[in-house]
Amino acid sequence: MGTSDNYRIVSPELTVKAMRDSGYKNTAYALAELIDNSIDAHATLVEVFVCESPIKVSQRKSHRVDTIAVLDNGDGMDVDTLRRALKYGDGLGDDRKRIGRFGMGLPNATMSQCTKVEVWSWTNGPGNALYTYLDLDEINMGQVDVPAPVHKPGGIPDRWRTLSDGLGEHGTLVVWTNLDRVNWSGAAATLKNTSQLIGRVYRHFINDNTVEIRMAPVREDKVVDGEYRVEPNDPLYLMESTSTPEPFKAKPMFEPFEMGGPEPGVMPFRVKAANGSVHEVRIRASIAKAESRLRDVAGAEWPASATASNDAGKQVWGKHAGLNTGVSLVRRGRELDLDHKWIIGYDPVERWWGIEVDFPPELDEVFGVTNNKQTATTFSSLAHFEWQSEADPTESFSSFQSRLEEIGDPRLPLLELVNYLEFKLLRAMRERLRQQTKGNRSALKRHDDVTSKASDVVKRRRDEGHAGKTDKLDQVASEEEKRQEQVESLTQLHLDIDRAELMVDEALKNDWHVRWVSSPLDTSAFFGLKLMAGMMQVEVNTRHPLHDNLVAVLDEVPENITEADLKRRLEKASATFKLLIYSWARMEDELPDDDAREKLAETRRDWGFKARRFING
Repeated sequence: MGTSDNYRIVSPELTVKAMRDSGYKNTAYALAELIDNSIDAHATLVEVFVCESPIKVSQRKSHRVDTIAVLDNGDGMDVDTLRRALKYGDGLGDDRKRIGRFGMGLPNATMSQCTKVEVWSWTNGPGNALYTYLDLDEINMGQVDVPAPVHKPGGIPDRWRTLSDGLGEHGTLVVWTNLDRVNWSGAAATLKNTSQLIGRVYRHFINDNTVEIRMAPVREDKVVDGEYRVEPNDPLYLMESTSTPEPFKAKPMFEPFEMGGPEPGVMPFRVKAANGSVHEVRIRASIAKAESRLRDVAGAEWPASATASNDAGKQVWGKHAGLNTGVSLVRRGRELDLDHKWIIGYDPVERWWGIEVDFPPELDEVFGVTNNKQTATTFSSLAHFEWQSEADPTESFSSFQSRLEEIGDPRLPLLELVNYLEFKLLRAMRERLRQQTKGNRSALKRHDDVTSKASDVVKRRRDEGHAGKTDKLDQVASEEEKRQEQVESLTQLHLDIDRAELMVDEALKNDWHVRWVSSPLDTSAFFGLKLMAGMMQVEVNTRHPLHDNLVAVLDEVPENITEADLKRRLEKASATFKLLIYSWARMEDELPDDDAREKLAETRRDWGFKARRFING
C-alpha cells in the first residue's frame, strides 16, 4: 500500500506545536531536563547562563531575558548521538541507568520555552565542537529531519568561552533563543525562581559533591554581580549545609523520625514491577527538632534576628519549610515532584515533617512516571486513598488486594506502601509534632489561671480532710522522686525530654497539683487519669472525636481568626458539649436495673458537687 503526506498519522509541525504544551510547570522544570542530560553525561560542573538585553519600557530603560544557555563538562556526544538527542522520542534509547530515558527531554523542554535551540558538543576540545539545531519556523515550513551535525570554524562561540568557569576538553553547550514562553522577564528573577527548585531536585547530587551547578546572570556578555553555586534545598532538612536560612543553614533543622527500620528514619518496602521482578523502595522520614519550633529551648535559643512572634512558621526558616511541604518523590537520586496532595488543608504542623519516597527506574510504570519527569500519576492519585471506601462491606484488606489483582488494577503494587504512609507514618508524625509544642512557656502561661485555680481547690479539699491518693503519695515522696516520676509520665506520652522537664519544673515551682495533657491514647475513653505524688494528671485522648470537636476548637484558636470563624467555633463547641451530656444520659438510661442507675446517679451528683467547687473556687 502506498503512502501519502495527506494520510500521515502524525503531522510534524502539529506534533511539535503540541509538544510545546507538554505540561512543564515553569522554566525551572524545563531547565532541569537539560541538567539531567549533563549529569547522565558525568558532568561535574553545569553552568546556567541567563542573558538579558536592554529594552525600552515607556521612557525608562529595562532588561529582558533573550537567551538561556546550559554548558557542562560532561562526556560530550559524537555525530550520531548528538543528532538523535534532538529527535523526539529517541534520545539515547530506553536506558534505565540514566536519569532521562524517554528520549523527550531536550527537544520537549526546549520547545516548551522557545522556538530555537542550538547545540554544540565536543569530545576533543571546544574548538572541535559539533553543531546542530532545531528551529520551529523551519519545522513549520516542512523540515522533518534533524540537521546533520557539522564542525563550525572555531568551535563554540567566544561568548561562551569567556563566560564559562570550567570549560573542559569535552562537554556540551545548549543555547535557547527566540524565547517566547519563559516565565520571568529578568535574569535575576529567572535565577532566583530557578535555584530553589534546582537545589531541591538535585540536592543529593550537590550534597554528595557529584556535581556543581553554577547560576550566572549575564548582561552585555559579562557575568554581573549575583552569580552563585546552587545549594541543596532539602525538604527533609537533614543535610548540614543547605539553602535553609540561619540558624539552620549549616546544621539540620529536622531529625530522623524513627520507624523501626534497619536505620534511623528509614523504612524499606518491596514493590513488584509489571514484569514480576521485585525492587526496593526506601521511605525516609524526619520531623522538626524542638529548637526550630520553640523559642526557649535551653542552649538553642532563637537568634536576635528572629521576629517577635513565637509562631515558628512566621520565622524565615519556618517560611522556608512552608515552601517545602509534601511527600518528595525521588527517582534515582533525582526528585520528580514534591507532592502536595498528601497535606491536610492548612495545618501548621504540615511544614514540620518531611517524607521522601525513593524508588528505582525499574518501577516507573508502577509509579506512573510522566515523560517530562515532573510527577508520578499513580502514586499521586493514591494520596488520602481509603481502601475501605472501595471494598465490599465484609471484605478484608488482603481480600481487597486479591480482587484488585484479578482485575489487573495498576494501583495494587503501591497499596501497602501508601497505606503505611497515610495511616501509620503520617498519623504518628502529626501526633508527635502536636505534642512537641505542649508545655512551652507560652502554652503554660495560657493555662496558668486554670491550673492555679484547680490546684487551690485540691489543696483546700486536702486541708478539709478529703485526702486523695495523690495527697497520700505526696507525703512519702521526695521532691526529686516526684520530679522523676512526672517527667517519665510525660515522656511516655511522646513529649520531648526538655518539654517534659520544663512542665514539671514549672509545676513544682508554682506548687501546682493538676496538669492537663493532650496525647494519643490507645483507649476508647475521652481521657485518662494518672495519679502521682502531689500531681493529678488528666490525659486527654487526641484520638477521641471530643478532642477535635471540643477541646481543640476552644483551645487552639488562631491569632488572626475572624469574628465569623470564632462564632462557628463556639457553636461547634456548644453542640459538642450537649452531645457529650446526652451520651452520659443514654449511658444511665441503658443500665440494666434501678440499683445500677442509682449508683451512677450518685456518682453524677458527687461529680456535680466537686465541679461546683472547682468552677466557683
